[in-house]
Amino acid sequence: MEQRPQRGRPSGFADLMRPGERLAALIYLPVHVFAMPLLLLPLLWRACPEMSTVDLNLAYYCIGFAFVFISCRRFLRAGFDRALDAPGAFFVSVFWAYALQFALSLVFSAVIYLLLPEGLSSPNNEAIEAMIPQGLNKLVAISVFLGPIVEEVLFRGLIYGALRRRSRALAWAVSIAAFSLYHVWQFALTEPLMLVSAVLYIPASAALNWSYERSGSIWAPIAFHMLTNAIGLA
Repeated sequence: MEQRPQRGRPSGFADLMRPGERLAALIYLPVHVFAMPLLLLPLLWRACPEMSTVDLNLAYYCIGFAFVFISCRRFLRAGFDRALDAPGAFFVSVFWAYALQFALSLVFSAVIYLLLPEGLSSPNNEAIEAMIPQGLNKLVAISVFLGPIVEEVLFRGLIYGALRRRSRALAWAVSIAAFSLYHVWQFALTEPLMLVSAVLYIPASAALNWSYERSGSIWAPIAFHMLTNAIGLA
């Protein structure tokens, strides 16, 4: 049985992603965000027109999961070890991240209501709701398990971790903007005003950053991401 090295209680943020893992994730990021949705998935649908939207999304995230698991497995393991070294800090960071998201969501909802009396909805959430009849179990696999791991490795592990060494403020700003736009940019191709709905993802993205910063383990934002998506589906 593999023995983990004994370490003292970790404190503060630590970028645990190795240079080779960061390079692999950096190469895959535009593939995941742009190339696959615009090229690979349409080709897959033409080759297998019987595939449903949820099937295409399942293939999309299975490919992403396979890539990050293979190329960033040491990073995932290091984050898991760090969580085990300080389980209290890990669970506290997840709990307070949820509280932070809840508080920020209330503030953002009030501001959006004042600025946009008709309200603002997320096209991504509407798309997820439309996929429920196509296969709830597949949707749970995507939203609760595969998606959080892939997205957190890319947006927290790669973007936030790389920029945090240079500027904490820059890391927060870029990772929040990238994560928020990631969820809506495809809808904006046909309706540009949909970009405004990216603001709905700012509270969750800020909470994910906070949990990563406080715990130093990528598994804290992954766990929080899984929790919020599971609650949303429920």
